Amino acid sequence: MTIDPVIATIVQYAYAWLFLAAALHKLADIADFRSVLATYRVLPEASVAAAAWLVVAVEIAIGVGLLLQQRAAYAGGAAVLVGYAAVIGLNLVRGRRFIDCGCGGATQPLSTGLVVRNAMLALVVTIGLVPVASRAIGWIDIVSIVAGVVVAGALYAAANQLLAARARLEEWV
Repeated sequence: MTIDPVIATIVQYAYAWLFLAAALHKLADIADFRSVLATYRVLPEASVAAAAWLVVAVEIAIGVGLLLQQRAAYAGGAAVLVGYAAVIGLNLVRGRRFIDCGCGGATQPLSTGLVVRNAMLALVVTIGLVPVASRAIGWIDIVSIVAGVVVAGALYAAANQLLAARARLEEWV
């Protein structure tokens, strides 16, 4: 089984964008990210600052690795997304849903939707582990790749907005 190079390239660039944007967001206010990480209560307090920098470094490494088409970056991306889903799920089980997910952008409480979103993102990034069919890429393919990455980014942003809106509504109920 092989995958079309256009689909593979859309996944490559969309996920590189996702991981690099996430890292840049965390770097823009690393103190806030440390605080968010501490509220998850999965690490000893003494290791939170180092873990915050490690998360940023891993996200950058994955993003750059995806740009360079490194297979390990796809597996690493899936592992990180599953890890995020697990930590969110753990806090939901603990009854701690009204903490910021740290996903970037506006404050967003934890939700089952975030667990599902991260699990689905982890599943899709594994497309990069499937061998790519060999064929020439034409100009229409390039247009399709650009459009595909933009649409993937828009869908991700829309899903985030919907999840955040739902979480805000649930706060009122």
